[in-house]
Parts: sequence; structure tokens; C-alpha cells
Amino acid sequence: MTNEIAVAPASAEQEVSEKKAVEAQKAEGITAEEEGEYKDRFLEGSQRIIAYDLLEARGKSSETSDPDVERYKKAKKMFLKGYDLCMTIPRSLDEEVLLNHEQDVRTAAETLVNAWLLDDKAAPMSERVLILGQQYEKVLLKDVAEAEREGFFIKESLLFSAWILLVGRQYQHCLTTLTLAINTYDDLPARVYFLRASCYFSLGKLRIGLKDLEKCLQKDPGFTVAYSVLGSIHMNLKERDQAIKGFKEYLERGHPDTADYVNALYSLSILLQEKSRKSEAREMYKKARDAEARFKYLYGTNTGMSDTKRQAVQLHESAEDARKIIFDAMPAKQYNNKIQQLIEAGILNSPYAASPEQCSNCGSKHLKDQPGKPLLCCGGCKSIWYCSRDCQVKDYKACHKAACKKAQK
Repeated sequence: MTNEIAVAPASAEQEVSEKKAVEAQKAEGITAEEEGEYKDRFLEGSQRIIAYDLLEARGKSSETSDPDVERYKKAKKMFLKGYDLCMTIPRSLDEEVLLNHEQDVRTAAETLVNAWLLDDKAAPMSERVLILGQQYEKVLLKDVAEAEREGFFIKESLLFSAWILLVGRQYQHCLTTLTLAINTYDDLPARVYFLRASCYFSLGKLRIGLKDLEKCLQKDPGFTVAYSVLGSIHMNLKERDQAIKGFKEYLERGHPDTADYVNALYSLSILLQEKSRKSEAREMYKKARDAEARFKYLYGTNTGMSDTKRQAVQLHESAEDARKIIFDAMPAKQYNNKIQQLIEAGILNSPYAASPEQCSNCGSKHLKDQPGKPLLCCGGCKSIWYCSRDCQVKDYKACHKAACKKAQK
């Protein structure tokens, strides 16, 4: 099936015909059955649906001051920059090939690692990135004597390895790698301690993980999500006073537009009820419901029916109302049809979220060289917009072809 640019419905008189779009694709060497085209594959569990992408797609980013939103966008932009460079490098471990692309390998690998350190949610792992990890190691070792290669590493190579191990759920090996990095380098960000804590938690070593959360906060008191996790772990350990302290500290420092904020309120409504502080518990529950409504307004979905939320609802609602709330929240991911289509099609992986207000290839707000003129939308999926045929053809070749076909299905 062909891919066409069609003008957004508001300007149908400017529609670009399917025939011209197909000719443009052919001129760029694009065909529906192009042979030999490399298609990267993101690893299962790595390419997750990120709430911040939904926020962007819904045009609500400007309505929240949550600093994590801007950090995610910065990290995603950085990741895409490194990933795009990575995709220009031949997928070869041949020494001569790597010599010709040495600087690009270094730059791509280190850019991706820095994006992961800034916000790991913005850095999905793929088969091509795994190959880049191998290429990076070979480039680093090329000038190192054979006898000195055992145990040779630099900060970025250690962190790249930790990233791969964490995505692969090799928690014990990831712990070893992160510990080596922490013991060797003093300038690592607080997130490294947070990531090591998550490894400990995954292995059931809660007490040791708690110590890493404390180190994380010592290094960066503004890493507020650590307070929320502290509360959750203490709650799991039945340590109510410490749990209440952790959640309250998160409420003081965290942002009210986050799922963690909602969870902290639900958790406190349970913990305070257990300590017979019923009026406070009820107040926290009411605040949780209000915060959840705000979250749904921004993101178009509820925070999901976690065990904590279910317990809070059953504790503070009548049996009939609790059943209704829990039922209405299933399934947890109730996105509107358009957002669901964008997610399933992979369109939200574009550096510019699909929107009639910006070109998904370059970010332009209007037709090329024609300020005030609306953007053109893809005639195939009707879900992504461009400022020109050139941008459409480039994006189609780079990533949108598969997404367009999937969206149409």
C-alpha cells in the first residue's frame, strides 16, 4: 500500500495526490518491498509505553511544570541523536571498518549512555545498540596491548555494559558492574545509585537497596522519586513509621502531576488508617482521588489498578462503590483510540510527537517557506504531519514506513 501526503482536512483544496507521493518515494529509492533495508528491533520489555509521550501527543506538556517531563524530553532528544548516528555506522566488527568510523562509534555510544543516565526511560535497548556496544569495546581496545586488555575499561564502557545487563535482567552481573563503576569514579550521577538499588530490590535484597537509595539522596536531594521508593520498600517491610516518613517527604518535594504522587497519597491513606489516624487517612484518600483526576486529564489514562490503590479503594469506599471503581479501571491502559493507534504504530517514537502543529521530521510549525499554511498529513495513516514532501520522504525512509502500514491495518 502506498504512502501519501494529504493536507489536513481543514485545507482539502491543497491535497497532494497519491501518485505524486509515490513518485517522490521512488525518486528517493523508496519502494514498498525495498530489499536489503535494515530494520532494527527493540528488545522485548525495553520499548515501553512512556506516559510522557502520551502527554506530548495530547498537547498537554505546557500544562504541567513537572521537571521530569523536561528531563525526559532532553534525554529522549539526546538518545535519538546518538541512535541516528549509530544507524549510519556499518554493522560490522571488521577492524578496518571500525577504524574508518571510530569517532562516530565513540560519539554514538557515549551519547546513548549519557541519555540513559539522564533518564533510563528515554533509552530503549535494541539489537543495533547491542552491536554498537560490541563495536565500542573493539574501538576502545584497539590501542591497548593484549596483556593489558583483561580488566580494561573506561567509565562509559562500564555503564554501557550495566545498561545492557539491566535491560536483560541480569541483575547480579549488573550489580557487579555498577559497583565497579561506583568504586572507580567519583563523578557518577545519583541515578547510578538508584539503578543499583533497583537491582538489589529485584534480587530481594531490600535492606541493601535502601542504603543505595539513601546514598542517591545524599548525592542529589532533588532526586525525589527515591523518597517514594523508600516509602514503598518500608511499607513492604511493614515498617509503617519509616514508610509514612518516606511518602510524606516525597509529597513535600515531588510534583503533584506524577503517578508517584498519586501512589504516595493512596499509600498514606492505608498506613494512617492502620495507625488509627482515620481522619488523616480519609483526607489522604480524597487527595489521591483528586490527584488521579488531574493525572487522567493530563495523560488520558488512570494510574492503573495497583495492589496499593485497590486496597485503598476497598478501605475507604463502600463495597458497591469499590467494585465499580476497580471495574472501571480495568484494563489499566484505557487510552483514547487515536493515542492507542499512535502507540501501536510506533509513531510516538519520532523525535517530534505526532501533531498537526509540528512536522514530525523537522519540527516546523507550518508548510515549508509558507508561514501560516497548515501542515500536510500522511494520506496512509492520517496520523502524522509534515511541512513538505521532502520531510515526508525522509521520515518515511528512516522510520515511518513500517509504522504507517501498521497504523493502516
